[in-house]
Amino acid sequence: MKTSYLPGFSHRLSGSRSKSAAAALGDSAKQLGGLAALCERFIPAELLSGAPGSRWRCFPQSVVFWAFLSQVLTRNSSCREAVRRVQAWCAAAGRTIPDSGTAGYCMARARLPLALLTQVFERLGEWFEARSSRDHLWCGRSVKVIDGTGVSMPDTAANRQRWRYAPNQKKGCGFPTAHLVGLFCLGTGRLVRFALDSFKRHELSMARTLIGWIQPGEVILADRGLCGWGFLALLQRKGVDVVVRVDGRRNLVRTGSRMQWPKPALLESWGKCLWNELPPLLDIRLARFHVVVPGFRTETIILASTLLDRVLYSDQALAELYLRRWRVELFMRDIKVTMGLDILRCQSPELIEPEIWMQAIDHNLVRAIMFDASLSEGLSLDRLSFKGTVDTLRNWAPLFLAVCPRKHKSHRAALLDLLADDRLPCRPNRFEPRARKRRPKQYPLLTEPRRRLRRQIAPGGPSRILTTFHLI
Repeated sequence: MKTSYLPGFSHRLSGSRSKSAAAALGDSAKQLGGLAALCERFIPAELLSGAPGSRWRCFPQSVVFWAFLSQVLTRNSSCREAVRRVQAWCAAAGRTIPDSGTAGYCMARARLPLALLTQVFERLGEWFEARSSRDHLWCGRSVKVIDGTGVSMPDTAANRQRWRYAPNQKKGCGFPTAHLVGLFCLGTGRLVRFALDSFKRHELSMARTLIGWIQPGEVILADRGLCGWGFLALLQRKGVDVVVRVDGRRNLVRTGSRMQWPKPALLESWGKCLWNELPPLLDIRLARFHVVVPGFRTETIILASTLLDRVLYSDQALAELYLRRWRVELFMRDIKVTMGLDILRCQSPELIEPEIWMQAIDHNLVRAIMFDASLSEGLSLDRLSFKGTVDTLRNWAPLFLAVCPRKHKSHRAALLDLLADDRLPCRPNRFEPRARKRRPKQYPLLTEPRRRLRRQIAPGGPSRILTTFHLI
């Protein structure tokens, strides 16, 4: 209320309603570790506030989200480290320190709704779309690039039942493997969407599920694994053009001109009704170019494209665009090696997918900060380091917890200036030998389950081993 109790006295003397413990802890979570304060312009706090009237918990939804995000941001960070981080935040805020066990945090992380993660992921995408410019376009058009990869996870019975082993792996000697196909924006590097399934499913059929997130008028750039007639026909029907490398097994030899690719027989993975809706012929254009950069394994590449106008899209422009396809390999390296997506840590299939969504949110969050730094300094995103941004973000986040909120804007500007100053060297057509210098340890590979090998080493069990030691 702004009505004063007595005339002449300010309404600020009326006081304010006391907050409940849940509301106070929720306000503290907004500044959790400084990461939330640093990223509040990308992920609004109201998204993580939880349902109104929900009961108070030791690990509220907002606390679990930021703790999980910081855990993903630091590769090989355990649940115990996440709990210790929450304990430190509570101690700094003068609140009750939670128990040191990880069971409460793990159960709270399992309750984190998947719909919330997808909503946060989509909100990040809206932030990118509102700030994209013509500098990130190719020939005035937005380019999306698709690529697939594999991720492994802990060897538990539940994960094996859901994801299965990869080929040539014995039970107890390998790890369950999932197949992930990602749709990236070539200009900004953000992950637009991804498809997740078993390794047995081909990436071409998984890429079809991503067509709904491709807008008419865009251009799809892909490798030869996605050179399928049905996939190209679906994109062309939606008004999306394609630049894809031709698979060497296909007999498409007419280059430098247009040709009509006839419709093949009905494929097993296609529905008959959808297949009949596709046209009988597909107009494509083939272009051939030679790679003369040292280090490239292939010297001649044939591209198939639905961009039929040779004046607007010359062969040279298509070749330069396809050479930029290597950036998706760098995007995959950032999210798999730097963020740790190549080896997942959750023990159950119910948590594997939320962990992947959190990895995707973290990747796009780092890309958003890089994008913000490039806009503020007028730099190209190619000159900014993803790994350097992750290191800077991880070390600057606690600063936003220690300072007054009024200073967040100046500290954020200083952070962006620091990221812009730490530029990658300009290395066009860089190449390196595909070999490792550091030798691995000379240990044999595991060919049988560990339990069986332990019985072979000590037939009598642990007690047999203890009896061999004598005091002198």
